[in-house]
Amino acid sequence: MSTIEARRLRLPILLSMLSILGTTQLACAGTGKNSASQADPCADFDIQVEKVWSASIRGQVMQHGGEIEVEKRESVVNKMDRISEDWVMMRTSVCKDHFVRGVIDQPTYAARVRCFDDRLERQRTLSETLQAGGDGTSLDAIAGSLDELLAQPASCE
Repeated sequence: MSTIEARRLRLPILLSMLSILGTTQLACAGTGKNSASQADPCADFDIQVEKVWSASIRGQVMQHGGEIEVEKRESVVNKMDRISEDWVMMRTSVCKDHFVRGVIDQPTYAARVRCFDDRLERQRTLSETLQAGGDGTSLDAIAGSLDELLAQPASCE
């Protein structure tokens, strides 16, 4: 066999090996813990809130009813904004108190997480009610429920 023929035979084998190696590296790269959310247990709480209350949901709520009850809707929407911002800030702080600063123990952390989860679930229910639309009476009821949430300690202590 000539040198040229030997090279021709080795080239497809070499290309196949490189292809397999590249595929293996890509597959392994997908299993690594490279993202911040996997490395940081206190990341991405804002994403949880976005599923409940986002700019698009806010806009949808403001469109219900046209010009009727605009002030009530604005008041309710502003309260939802405040509760959402507080939830993310306090949930992140409590997480860091446990995982980073070590100032709260596991049982305390678990109890506070349950409290935060309950608050977010209440907010989800109110958000769904708002998205369904409603009259001034339902806006008043929602505003009352939001006032109750705002009256509770945002830190779930």
